Amino acid sequence: MSRILFFLLLVLLVWIWFFKRPSMRRDKPAPPREPEPERMVTCAHCRLRLPEGEAIAAEDGLFFCCPEHRDEHAAHG
Repeated sequence: MSRILFFLLLVLLVWIWFFKRPSMRRDKPAPPREPEPERMVTCAHCRLRLPEGEAIAAEDGLFFCCPEHRDEHAAHG
């Protein structure tokens, strides 16, 4: 009887070790994705290139690096 229990325990431990290891799981989380690069735009006044998220967009579709350049461009028409 003790041999049967020993072999059942051995089989159980092998099963747990083989099928439950993190490297063997099928439901592994996906590796983290790198962020998409941001589009670069050019200041219509000084031609500085900067990320679109940091630029100031004007109503006419132009981008500027600072409010002063936007205002100067609007003043000169």
